[in-house]
Amino acid sequence: MTIERLPTRAPEMAHPTDTATGLILPLSKSLGSQDLAKHRAMVAVELEVMAKKFDRFGWERDRGSMAHDRPISDWMDALHDYPLSEVQAACARWVRDNPNRMPNEGHIVQNIQVARRAAVRDRKATAPVSPRPRRMSAQRANEILQEVGFEPKRFGKLPKPPKEAGEQA
Repeated sequence: MTIERLPTRAPEMAHPTDTATGLILPLSKSLGSQDLAKHRAMVAVELEVMAKKFDRFGWERDRGSMAHDRPISDWMDALHDYPLSEVQAACARWVRDNPNRMPNEGHIVQNIQVARRAAVRDRKATAPVSPRPRRMSAQRANEILQEVGFEPKRFGKLPKPPKEAGEQA
């Protein structure tokens, strides 16, 4: 008998990214209301997982109360703009770095922002530097224009403006 394991992470959808930084844009701006609600629910699951790991303040004992629901709402509000994979990675980093302390949503946002800054820095460091094109000389530009048969209209010498009274020649 084989046991099929369920995936522990939700599959990521393709999200719009910033062309300059490569970072995913805020999901609240790109997801529809139903998809955003599902995403927020998955963010809430991450808090549930963290709370179970640390069992902070009798998490199970408070289930269904405002004291239980408020942190969930705060996490969803603070983290709904970030992809679930970034939230999960930030949670994992927190547990690794602080195994005895329950984070709040601000700690997770901070971890995400640190990782994003590093990703932008790495992207800039590995981006190919394109050489600046050399500027064409006026003479070469005129040669090209003549090759294609373009003849700009040339004006003759313009007359000098008349001298005003009292000016010397």
